[in-house]
Amino acid sequence: MHGGPGLPALRRNGVKKSFVKGERIREGGLRYKHDLGQHFLYDTALLRSLVARAGVTKADSVLEIGPGAGTLTVCLCEAAQRVLAVEVDEAVIPFLRVATEGFGNVDIVQGDIRKLDLQSVAATLGNGFLVVANIPYNITMPIFDLFWGSGLPVRQMSVMVQAEVADKLVALPGDSAYGLTSLRCRYYTEPAIIEHVPAEAFTPPPKVDSAFVNLPFRAAPPAPVTDEALLWRVVRAGFAQRRKTLLNALKGVAGVMPEPARAALHALGLPATVRGEAFSLLEWIAFANALASASTSQ
Repeated sequence: MHGGPGLPALRRNGVKKSFVKGERIREGGLRYKHDLGQHFLYDTALLRSLVARAGVTKADSVLEIGPGAGTLTVCLCEAAQRVLAVEVDEAVIPFLRVATEGFGNVDIVQGDIRKLDLQSVAATLGNGFLVVANIPYNITMPIFDLFWGSGLPVRQMSVMVQAEVADKLVALPGDSAYGLTSLRCRYYTEPAIIEHVPAEAFTPPPKVDSAFVNLPFRAAPPAPVTDEALLWRVVRAGFAQRRKTLLNALKGVAGVMPEPARAALHALGLPATVRGEAFSLLEWIAFANALASASTSQ
């Protein structure tokens, strides 16, 4: 979805509201820190809509990463049973506490989410908790790495990311954005872009547009995987050298012998000249399983 009929109104009205509220907070002592990638979204109507479309209900516990001044946090408190907000910027905490002081279902933790004991955090939230975040562009993938394949009982991530990253998350073979990130995302989740949000909706505006993405976590990979480590070795090699055929890109990769690799392609009905970027996730899994089977039979 590319914003729908409401996008022009967001550009006209949401920007004004964002600017006015942002200026008031700035006057109150809050300074935006570029090194932390701080771009705050103050359009409450938009935020409430995104929370609703993320499926947050009164039965849910939510981990919010980077709540900033707390505008999204308030919307989450309205919708969820419990909110745990983790903010790295100590200077923002007083503003966050003021914004959420009317709610009894929020806990605020000052710290870097990348350095917290996430197993302990997850234990306080329970099974099937949600992760919601307006992710700073410079740590987008490290944030995903904290949860993808972690075994934490996350039901869904709903995140605001750079529009270019959102395109990578949902890309399929044949799309220009398709790559390793696309494969990893679809292996662990079932991604969908919910809303495109223009840069001018944020205070201060970033240099690029953003998108809000829902990532419901899979209970298991989309197909059985014989050797997960081997799967990711061949996937990484295949995308690291896009211009080469897959067989050439896999030369020297541990666990991959030329003839079994050629036979695996033939069994999938694919030519020896195929490149890795042409493979769907299911084809990558089938190929890696064939390689694993060949290595065990030798």
